[in-house]
Amino acid sequence: MKYFFLLSFIALFFSCDEFTKRRNNETWATGKPGEVLVVCTDELWTSKNIDTLLVQLSPAEEPFYPFEYAFKFSQKNVAGFNSNFRSTRNILIIERHNNAKYSPAKINILEDKWVRGQVVVELFFKELSDLNNLSRAEIKSITEAFEAGERNRLMNHYNMKANQSLKSIIKNKYGIELNFPIGIKIINEKDDFLRLDVPERSREMPLDGGNVQTSKANFIMSSVLMWQREYSDSTLFTKEQLLQHQDSVLKKYAPHEKKGAYLATEYDTLVYPIFNKLEIAGNEVIEIKGQYRIRGRSDVFMGGPFVSYSLVNPKTKKIITLFGMVHGPSEPLLNYIREHKALIWTLKL
Repeated sequence: MKYFFLLSFIALFFSCDEFTKRRNNETWATGKPGEVLVVCTDELWTSKNIDTLLVQLSPAEEPFYPFEYAFKFSQKNVAGFNSNFRSTRNILIIERHNNAKYSPAKINILEDKWVRGQVVVELFFKELSDLNNLSRAEIKSITEAFEAGERNRLMNHYNMKANQSLKSIIKNKYGIELNFPIGIKIINEKDDFLRLDVPERSREMPLDGGNVQTSKANFIMSSVLMWQREYSDSTLFTKEQLLQHQDSVLKKYAPHEKKGAYLATEYDTLVYPIFNKLEIAGNEVIEIKGQYRIRGRSDVFMGGPFVSYSLVNPKTKKIITLFGMVHGPSEPLLNYIREHKALIWTLKL
């Protein structure tokens, strides 16, 4: 009996300790990247209104191909949404209220509501039609909140686990600070070019062969390439010029293991590169998203998504480009692209 009371005391101690941590916002959010827990009634979850809403909230990011929805949703009934689920990283609470003040629907975006690194979106409505009448801006605000949460968690990890020796190399070479996490290795360093590889990750793929079940490892290759060039005038800081220089750098410094083959930008109209302007660390940054492919040989097939960021270092007067690429046939790759996106947000000049 005394052992029972001892175990009960230990369980109570740790549950109280966990409660204290949560109350003080010391516990970190859990869950897989890109996943959102939807808290609503079962009746609402099975309605077409929710299906339509979730499709709007989770647009496929262009121009990446094959298309991949931004988020994956799972549901927890309101009655079952207890403390075990309140540490989930992304939560969307959808509640119907018989109250006129919730028509049109009201949206609350809360950070760190129950744990650190958490994004909780509350969506309160009166009539189902209120969900259909959400504006494009309101839909976008929810999507951006979850995306910002994913980015901030990665940034926090990079800052806490920064590779100090690599940070010093980049500072000396490019005059900027970036927090690459421990584990990333330099594969090639030549002139103003640098290639960094994330350790290969694999995912077990189940294979059914008759009565025998086997598996194979599908490897994910993720790399970051960096380079710089002199900045003489603003014409070099355009989408066309940045892409032209990107292709020349990739051809020279990123050859395939098979002679004559090299990395290049894909310009097919289906995946033509998309250009955006951002402001990071007080500097204008050009973001280009697209697909890369292998050129030079018809017998080598390889491709995947890339995202690049270019900025002008005001101290060195050079254009610096950070190019993140992922390769993983038949695998969802958006979360790996998110990792590359988060890197540029650790920028310091």
